[in-house]
Amino acid sequence: MQAFRFLAAMTAAVLLAVVPHVGAQSFPSKPVRIITPFPPGSGPDTVLRVVGEKLSKSWGQSVIVENRPGANGFIAMEAAKKAAADGYTLVQMDDAHMSLQPHLYKKIPYDTVKDFEPVATLFRTYFFVVVPANSPWKDMPDLISAAKKKPGELSYGSWFIGSPGHLGAAQIEAATGTQMVHVPFKEMSQLFSAVANNDVAWSFGSAASAGPLYKAGKVKFMAVAAPKRIAGYESVPTVAEAGGPADFEVKAWVALFA
Repeated sequence: MQAFRFLAAMTAAVLLAVVPHVGAQSFPSKPVRIITPFPPGSGPDTVLRVVGEKLSKSWGQSVIVENRPGANGFIAMEAAKKAAADGYTLVQMDDAHMSLQPHLYKKIPYDTVKDFEPVATLFRTYFFVVVPANSPWKDMPDLISAAKKKPGELSYGSWFIGSPGHLGAAQIEAATGTQMVHVPFKEMSQLFSAVANNDVAWSFGSAASAGPLYKAGKVKFMAVAAPKRIAGYESVPTVAEAGGPADFEVKAWVALFA
């Protein structure tokens, strides 16, 4: 959490410099609402709330975090789209919402170019390969071998269709010639609980979202899909170091839009 608070402080400083330009110099003169498609307790929600606390203290106005999860983020995006374009309603998105979903769905309830303006990046993150604590797998070849033994049967979870976790697993399938079963969940907490309980065999997860269960010993991080090991998790090898595809990365950014 200390690292998140440092990150939040840096983000808040950027927002303090940027957001006032959306209106009068007295901005904000009333509470600011930030809509998020992520559920309470998720990594993006945690960071957003810390940022909100710091902005509230600096502005002298309340910053209200409004969770509207579900429907692949469409509920939150549509609510933000309908809000007055006065800078008092912001929305949290990741790269899947902004860059990928317009290409995955024939119709979405928002236009990424016309409906929103970027405000500030909150954070960027890489994802870990998360497996149950009692999983017999020790490295990526174990996972790949299990998938090849039962084509179309081994399950992995993600937090929605088109999420970094979903597309990252699809990359694994393409790189290794395997076929697995995708199980999308409505909330991240449900996803990682399912991994911990062996309801799905594995998933991708960030330190923010899956870290609490990792530290509690309920899941383990088998590898990280990053070019090098992650600070604070130095014992976790990269996917390449763990015997997986070379130069394999799964990452995402999360930002605020108005």
